[in-house]
Amino acid sequence: MEERAAELSTPTANSKRLPRQYSARQIKHCKISVLSKVCYAIGGAPNQVAGSAAAFFLQIYLLDVAQITPFEACLVLSIGKTWGGITDPIVGFCINKSKWTVIGRLMPWARDRICLAAV
Repeated sequence: MEERAAELSTPTANSKRLPRQYSARQIKHCKISVLSKVCYAIGGAPNQVAGSAAAFFLQIYLLDVAQITPFEACLVLSIGKTWGGITDPIVGFCINKSKWTVIGRLMPWARDRICLAAV
């Protein structure tokens, strides 16, 4: 039994290695500071305000101008949010898996897809 345990704990050429253990100093060095978190929050606020304003005015437009029922307006907004919740992680995964270029990972995606958005 002990021999089998020794076999399992010894890495072989074909087995995957265990992740490297980090020291407390390295972990502390990698943590994001509170100031950085606050700056990210401040930077994300305009995006959230713009999204909320657009959703607010879209409701008014759908109800008053397009003359659709409140249920249909709610359905339109819910489907849009759900579609964004599905596609955002998929696109983020694809961008993270793409190779680095001179202009970064995201810019080739943005450059190539802007033509599709224009059509």
